[in-house]
Amino acid sequence: MWNLLDKQEVDIIVRHGTFFKKFNKPTTYFTMLRDPVDRVISTYSYMRSYEREPLLEQMQNVTLTEFIDYMGREDLGNRPYHKKDLRNIRFRTVNMATRYLSGGDPNDYKKALKNMNNEMSFVGITDYYNESLYMLEKQFEWFHVKDVKKVNVTSKRLDVNEIPDDLIKEIKRLNKLDIKLYNKAKRDFIRKWGRFSAEELQHLKKWKAAKGL
Repeated sequence: MWNLLDKQEVDIIVRHGTFFKKFNKPTTYFTMLRDPVDRVISTYSYMRSYEREPLLEQMQNVTLTEFIDYMGREDLGNRPYHKKDLRNIRFRTVNMATRYLSGGDPNDYKKALKNMNNEMSFVGITDYYNESLYMLEKQFEWFHVKDVKKVNVTSKRLDVNEIPDDLIKEIKRLNKLDIKLYNKAKRDFIRKWGRFSAEELQHLKKWKAAKGL
């Protein structure tokens, strides 16, 4: 996505790791939401494999169960710790979408939902990534979408289907607000996609074929 944004002929500010904020000039916002459970599993795998990850060495000895235990430690609060402190796991995993969209509070679902509904001109879904790119290209008249290749793909990531049900249940419990946001956004996305005409769906099919998607 970053590579795609870099290719556009307009001013785009990418906020990744920075909470939602308004600017003192005309601005339009968009975001992409990911299934919270999939995101947590991906984060665990990423932190164990990415060579520039501050916790890489320590994470080699952290099981998924221990990782989720850190997520559930309410005594750690909702603040960041030193980048090489394992206690930072909670801050980096629990209700992240809610935190970003609310402006910093992982428990403020109402504000996150309000910002998503009122401030975001587009909300994409990673489960429908190609369709999201198509809609973004159409809405914002983007360029060079066909030139974008997959990068930053985590190797050796865990398969969600192989994870014990009790761990999945705990991840869901700890990210229940993110799940609410994600499900709302996904329903809206599918509803919007469902309003495509037969001609638009045919165009989408040709668009994906032309880009090898």
